[in-house]
Amino acid sequence: MLLFYAAPEGIDLEAASHQGLSSDDASPLRLHVSLDAARTDATGPILVVDASALPSPPTDTTATGTAVPLDHLPASALQNVDPYRPPQAVAAGGGYVARPVPEDIALLLIHRRGVWDLPKGHQDPGEDIESCALREVREEIGIDELHLLRPLGTTQHAYPDGETYAVKTTYWYLMRTPERSFAPERAEGIRRVAWARWAVARRHVGYDTLRRHMDRIEADVRRALK
Repeated sequence: MLLFYAAPEGIDLEAASHQGLSSDDASPLRLHVSLDAARTDATGPILVVDASALPSPPTDTTATGTAVPLDHLPASALQNVDPYRPPQAVAAGGGYVARPVPEDIALLLIHRRGVWDLPKGHQDPGEDIESCALREVREEIGIDELHLLRPLGTTQHAYPDGETYAVKTTYWYLMRTPERSFAPERAEGIRRVAWARWAVARRHVGYDTLRRHMDRIEADVRRALK
C-alpha cells in the first residue's frame, strides 16, 4: 500500500532521506491515501511513502479518501527522495483468468523475466480501462476469446521511471476463456503460460502486493465462479 505526503515548500529533502520526518516539523504529517488528494494539498514536493515500512502500518481499510495522521515518518519509508523524482500516475489493466476445477479454482499465470505474475499492461491514450485489461490479457497469453465477468479492485506500486517516479495503479478484473492453447507474448518477456490451483498460484506469484490482493478477493472469485 502506498501513501503520499504533501511536503511543505522548502523542505530539506536530503535531511529527510537520512533522518525521516517528525510531526513537530514545520508542517504536521498528514499522509494522503491517493496521489490526487496529495496534489490538492501540495505546496512543495510530494513524497511517495511505502506504508509497509511504517512503525504501525495502516491497513487497506484506510483508503477512504481521508488523510492518515502520523507522528513520525522514517526515512526507510520514503521512496522518491534520493534523488527526488516527482510522482507521475500510470494506469494499467489486468486479469484474473480463472475457471472452476473439482473442489477448487484454477488461475492462469504468466512467467515473465523469471517471475510468475498475472497478465496486465499499460492503458493506451483514449482507451477505457476495461478495454485495456481485455486487450492486454489477450495479447500477453495469446488468445482471441476472453470474457470479462466483474471488477476485482486495484493494486498499486511505484518505481523510478527516468526523471519521474511512476505510481502505477492496476485495475483487475475476473475473466474467463474457453481456450486452452496459449501463445506467450515473447516480445514482452513472457516465456510460459500455465494454469495453477489457487493456493499454488498464490504461493508462486512473485509480488507481495499481488499476493495480498489475491487474499482480499479470493472469496469473491470463488462465489462468482460457482
